[in-house]
Amino acid sequence: MTSENKEKQLSLLWQSIFDEDEYVTHLFFENVYAICQNPIIEENEKILSSAFLIPCTVDKYKGFYVYCALTHCEHRGKGLMAKVLSQSSEILKKTGYDFLLLVPAEKSLFDYYGRFGYVPFGYSFQAEIPTTYTEITNKYSKVRAFAETELKFPDCVTDYWASAVKHYGGKVIKADGIVSLLNEKMLDSKKGRKINNTAMIKTDISDLRNLSCYIGITLE
Repeated sequence: MTSENKEKQLSLLWQSIFDEDEYVTHLFFENVYAICQNPIIEENEKILSSAFLIPCTVDKYKGFYVYCALTHCEHRGKGLMAKVLSQSSEILKKTGYDFLLLVPAEKSLFDYYGRFGYVPFGYSFQAEIPTTYTEITNKYSKVRAFAETELKFPDCVTDYWASAVKHYGGKVIKADGIVSLLNEKMLDSKKGRKINNTAMIKTDISDLRNLSCYIGITLE
């Protein structure tokens, strides 16, 4: 598979699953894709499942943010994402990095990722935590106080997210050097609450697992 064909397939798959438009996916492939690791599951040169591993740091530790985990709608329920997560773990070992981090898109996925060794990690108390998220975090671990630790990304990643949020009519706020993003998708329309991100981490380092980390999304 040529790199051009691979990028085209990934872009179209992303747009179909996450309802993103071509402009946003183009931004990602133009500015961020080159720094990512990209585990894929393919069959006859057709990509069935994939994710993008974006390099990031937490304190002194290096790792990957597992971004846009996706599986073709016609091939779900076949264990393909499990294979992508397994490939991601192998990439982690080969690079010698310390952790894999992701943000589940919905409540049910906390249990799913938990089966692969991910545990809740990182809370932003910049906004009220909805009841459903409180239930999730209490199930796995005690909510810890924010301890000034921040998840950091390369500038090209922050620029990409900021441009995407602006494109969708959101706001980009800067406070104390931290770029904060506000998008309608981050609002709980039923309760009118602003939702913070609760991430999950996979790591063998207990000191890292016990950190209380700012995930990088702040709400007004």
